[in-house]
Amino acid sequence: MISQSGKKILEKFVSSAKNLLMQNITELLQQYYGIWIDGHSIPVEQLSNQDPDIVHTAKMLRERLKHLLAALPENQNTKERLAVGQLIAEQAFTQLNRFSALRMCEERGLILESIHGGYDSVGFQSFDAISQVIGMPQYDRYKWYLHSIFDELSIELPAVFDRFSPYGLIFPDESTLLKLLELINSTDLSEWYDEQNGTTVNFWKEDETLGWMFQDYNSLEERRKMREESNKPRNSREMAVRNQFFTPEYIVRFLTDNSLGRIWYEMTKSQSLIGEKQCSYMVKRPDETLTERTIKEPTKILSLDPTCGSMHFGLYLYEVYEFIYMDAWDNHPNLLIPFREIHTRDTFHREVPRLILENNIFGCEIDPRALQIAALSLWLRAQRSYGEMGILPQDRPLIKKSNLVLAEAMPGNKKLLKGLMEELDKPMQNLIKKIWDKMQFVGEAGLLFKMEKEIEDEIDYLKNNWTKVNQYRYATLFSSDEEKAKIEMENEARRILKENKEEFFKEITSRLKEALYQLSSKLSEEEGYENALFSDDATRGFAFIELCQKRFDCIVMNPPFGESSENTTDYFNENYPAWSRNLVCAFFDRMQEMLTNEGKLGAIFDRTVMIKSSYEKFRKRNFCGFITNCADTGWNVLDANVETSTLILNKNCSDVMGVFMDVLNVKPEEKDEQLQVLIRTFRAGRSAQWIYCSKSIAFENLPNSTVGYYFSSDILKLFSFTNLIDRGFDAKKGHDLTANIYPRLFYEVIKTNNYSLMYNGGGYTLFYFPYRDATKFVENIIRADHGCNIRSLGLQKEGMVGFGKRGDILDAHILKKGFVFTREGIGLPNISVDDAFSVLSFLNSIVSQYTINLYCGQHKGNGYVNLLPIPDYATHQSDIEQIVKEIVKIKRKWFSLDETNLEYHGLIAQMDFSKGIETGIDIMQGQLTKDFERYTRLVAENDDLWMDLADIDRNREFRQTLNNYKQRRPYEELLSIDNACYGNVIDKNVMAQEIIQELVGIAFGRWDICFAQHLREIPAFGGVFDALPFMPTVSLDDIPSDYPVDIPADGILSNQTDSRLNLAMKVRDVMHYIWADKSDDIEYELCQLIGCKSLQNYFESTSGFFDYHFKRYTKSRRKAPIYWPLSSEDGSLTYWIYYPKLSHNTLPSLIIKLREENEKLMSGINAAMVSKEKNLENDLRAKQYQVENMMAEINRIIDSGYEPNHDDGVPVTSCPLVNLIAHRGWKTECQSNLEELNKGNLDWSHLTMSMYPARVTQKAKKDWCMALTHGLEHLCENKPKEKKPRKKKEEDCNSKLLFD
Repeated sequence: MISQSGKKILEKFVSSAKNLLMQNITELLQQYYGIWIDGHSIPVEQLSNQDPDIVHTAKMLRERLKHLLAALPENQNTKERLAVGQLIAEQAFTQLNRFSALRMCEERGLILESIHGGYDSVGFQSFDAISQVIGMPQYDRYKWYLHSIFDELSIELPAVFDRFSPYGLIFPDESTLLKLLELINSTDLSEWYDEQNGTTVNFWKEDETLGWMFQDYNSLEERRKMREESNKPRNSREMAVRNQFFTPEYIVRFLTDNSLGRIWYEMTKSQSLIGEKQCSYMVKRPDETLTERTIKEPTKILSLDPTCGSMHFGLYLYEVYEFIYMDAWDNHPNLLIPFREIHTRDTFHREVPRLILENNIFGCEIDPRALQIAALSLWLRAQRSYGEMGILPQDRPLIKKSNLVLAEAMPGNKKLLKGLMEELDKPMQNLIKKIWDKMQFVGEAGLLFKMEKEIEDEIDYLKNNWTKVNQYRYATLFSSDEEKAKIEMENEARRILKENKEEFFKEITSRLKEALYQLSSKLSEEEGYENALFSDDATRGFAFIELCQKRFDCIVMNPPFGESSENTTDYFNENYPAWSRNLVCAFFDRMQEMLTNEGKLGAIFDRTVMIKSSYEKFRKRNFCGFITNCADTGWNVLDANVETSTLILNKNCSDVMGVFMDVLNVKPEEKDEQLQVLIRTFRAGRSAQWIYCSKSIAFENLPNSTVGYYFSSDILKLFSFTNLIDRGFDAKKGHDLTANIYPRLFYEVIKTNNYSLMYNGGGYTLFYFPYRDATKFVENIIRADHGCNIRSLGLQKEGMVGFGKRGDILDAHILKKGFVFTREGIGLPNISVDDAFSVLSFLNSIVSQYTINLYCGQHKGNGYVNLLPIPDYATHQSDIEQIVKEIVKIKRKWFSLDETNLEYHGLIAQMDFSKGIETGIDIMQGQLTKDFERYTRLVAENDDLWMDLADIDRNREFRQTLNNYKQRRPYEELLSIDNACYGNVIDKNVMAQEIIQELVGIAFGRWDICFAQHLREIPAFGGVFDALPFMPTVSLDDIPSDYPVDIPADGILSNQTDSRLNLAMKVRDVMHYIWADKSDDIEYELCQLIGCKSLQNYFESTSGFFDYHFKRYTKSRRKAPIYWPLSSEDGSLTYWIYYPKLSHNTLPSLIIKLREENEKLMSGINAAMVSKEKNLENDLRAKQYQVENMMAEINRIIDSGYEPNHDDGVPVTSCPLVNLIAHRGWKTECQSNLEELNKGNLDWSHLTMSMYPARVTQKAKKDWCMALTHGLEHLCENKPKEKKPRKKKEEDCNSKLLFD
């Protein structure tokens, strides 16, 4: 098994080889074949090189391009470019595959050394000596030699080595060939020392190598780019690339052993030793009751991998089949009779590899590159068997057939098809044409396309429309005698068909098969590359049809997950009623359909399918009553960010007992070993903590029919209580609001018209929340926005209880009145205050948190929460209310120290600085420690209360389980100031910066200094459910005439030390007013705690005040600082802009201040010139240069149409100022937002309207939402139709009576 380190070596090789080959093929296409990467090409006649071989290849490449274009959907943009890109990719992959395959054949002794030595290889030297070609370059001779090997191997492996295959027409040039050989022959691949396992690895000898090469060929970056460009796969290639995940060996073995292995075990009535000698992952017990199963000939036991990829499942299926064949020979003399008549055991053993590949293993793929790998993998596996038997390569039986099918559309040439069908009768022509048309999206749907059903439907149509299909034709007055005779002959054939309807349909299936075969044969006999391509299409299409009609004993798969391609969604909606818009579900449904009655299906898949509420209908249809085995595997199993599980399912529903093994929380590198331990434990008849036996039919009665194998009797007892929704507590999903358009942080909102406070969930915090979110909410605009949904409108702003949708552990909060709730912050409105306290208490209890995680993942939607069973609490209502109120009181107190919280009551006003800053923080630390201990006890009391109400005895093991589960709760910091605490121990550096931030707010007029000075009493908190004001109660609304601090009316201060607007000086004035003669000592202490020389230094440093402020005012990825430092290029000149005071006058005011600064500098320069102080003059001129540049940039911004509007929010309003921003993090954010603005992605904003009025106005003509946003309704051409008012029923009745 290749280790993780080894996979990285392979990944590096594949990436280098791929880039090398694709670059070369791109160049060769343009240089020799006149095909450019942008999709255009020149006629073959215009090629500069008219060598016959080049001309012939150029024609074939153009036919291949036509073919690729025909396979792309009509609505696909830039089809030509995509087709050429696909051509390049498939040519590069095929060549890499061929060279790698030859290297692997060398290592297995199947061919002479040909790749390893390159031009010096033994095989080539022998060929060169025999052929004795004189005057031909060595590269050409070597190419000839390799082609001869390709031709020899193509007899058994045409998918890989057929030189005339459309996938491999371009051979690399000499320079590329030598570089490719160097890569392949690197000792990193043949003699790599694996430190992880302590072994030397030759990748060319490993069966897994091809699989990992296939997965690595499409890089993670390429997949990520596809997902960024479209949520859904847009074509068959994207469908294939997005879902290439190599299945680990132990998963392959678990699924195969418990499907194919188990089938043979049951067929032999447990007499076979397959479980001991081959299938070590088979879950069985000596005393178990087996399913009655009739034994079948090994050649008739069929297995399928419907998404076979590199055939990893097939390689292990092969091993199991080898055992089955020889077990049948040795122990079941009634089987294999035809072979026993002509073979001994040894000679029969020689036939087994061929029998397996020709009879047993079937695979299907939508990616032709994967099919190459699959064919090669199986063939090499068969050769390994021959080698183990000691059979020399030249003596081995040829394997001319395999059952690997490419699911691909049959575009072809419709005129050619029509001409070929002329000899067939009309009904058969109709049937074939319908089949041809329906194959259009097979390349994206694969075996999910029910071709056998489509054929049956068409046959039924023919039956029901027999006369219509066989309508007579009539000659015209102008028809020739020859035409009349032909029409009469055709009509006679129709007459005979009409009379023999029953006979036609009795034989229609065999006749259809024969007709399709004739078409393919006829094509293959005709010349022309287009005919050959058409024939290949037909052959593949017919093989696909045959595959659809088969039924299999064993199906194993790692199916794609996620949404279908854009072109197939309607088909899935129609044919898979429970597919839940996830391909995994459709594959389960289809594969269960393709099983024989006693067949078994094994799969690894996205685990959310087992628990998420949206899959309930699917689970009832396909899981409940079908599961025989499960290895619940969890995260980090596949090379993808997905949690996985595995299941073995029966074809039919029953009350079968399933065996479930849980390795969810085991480390990825230990999952295999732990699973084997559990299997051995079960086989020995012993029980273990992580083994569960459960009848999946019972899951239908669990919440959302979740696959709750781990539900103990204690859990089932919990579910005997009435759930929330049945008690009338209905959690509701709220609004969907486009993230970058409507949501704000409260401190961004200056004018509150058209805004509401918003509950949107957030970080983990029990019972109470640091409320800070707001949203723009204009109903008619939001209704017109296709990215939004308005929900539960009548229940909004009612308050009561809310909880965040996302998180490992459920946490619920007081939902204040006046708040709208959302899809992410879910509401439980419309309940009484008493019930709200109780529901809040319950949802935050360990009983609720543990229970919901049994059937729900990280997304805890309202449907999941509504199903939570809640014990009766009426007798403990007062206890519940007391606990909740005490907890809320503690949280409110500590949240009120955070100025980014709406309930901010001032930090300085609530601290004791009588003995200095550090002592004040120490006093606060003592209070925090005491309150946290009290809070922890209250949470534990709440947990105990609900465990008691649920009648969970204090001595029961389940009680201990719940108490242990508390360790999974995230740790809570009571103080909500970001990074101010760690383990509820206060960071004095952070607190000192937080104090200065409040002082800056006072200096700008944000906070009322009277609270800090204790001249005004801090208002008491309102009721816990009461609405909150839009600004904290300590805010300064209007500046009184006798206000003690000089507040800048325009909201502008500076860093200039000689300016009356100096920010440090203003902060000192504030400190002096609050602390009088102690202010200098407090300033010194603050600077010491922060680690800066002075306040001036702190405000000037890019890692100082603004860096702290920027991080504090970044919430949930929204970066919204309100104190903006706008600086000159070198940072020597900085002005601070207070966002709430920002207006259309702000930048002109800055220009005035800069002119004053410039005049002052000019005076200084003149004085320096008079006094001949050259150095001083130079310094002043450098400063003047910075001032003038800053003025120029501000004027450029003004000229661009910059009109700030607070309605746009901080991220949009600040972005045009990017060149005046020095802080790296904020500059990057502004640059990103400016790019979006320039692209037109922020055209909803007022700023864009002022900067790009023509563009926005043009959009508003087509976009009703845009028109409403900018007041341009009168220009919009796409106004929604007005709904006519419905007449009252009485009026309708009266009008009807009058009419009568």
